[in-house]
Amino acid sequence: MRTLLPVGEIKAVHADLEEGAPESGKLLKGATEFLFEPGADLVLGSLLPHYLNFQVYQILLEAKASEHSSRMVAMKNATDNAKQLIKDLTLEYNKLRQANITRDFWKSPPPQMAMG
Repeated sequence: MRTLLPVGEIKAVHADLEEGAPESGKLLKGATEFLFEPGADLVLGSLLPHYLNFQVYQILLEAKASEHSSRMVAMKNATDNAKQLIKDLTLEYNKLRQANITRDFWKSPPPQMAMG
């Protein structure tokens, strides 16, 4: 089972800040500061439907793949069983054919009696 919502807590990432004082907000020399607009609420609000659509689509794909896999296994088992059945029936047919040939051979008169 997969949990889609609620999305886990989003934590702020502090990068390129002076060590020991991330609360001070002082950037390291040469670091670039980025300002994001729109705010996190708007971004999350617009990304959340896409995230949920993606997750549902992923679940559907996995279900379809599972169905195909189980069909492939079932068809392989059916093929193996059919091959074994053909082998068994061929052996039985050949035994019966050989028995008929042998029976016909013993029922026919010997060649000396047929000639004369």
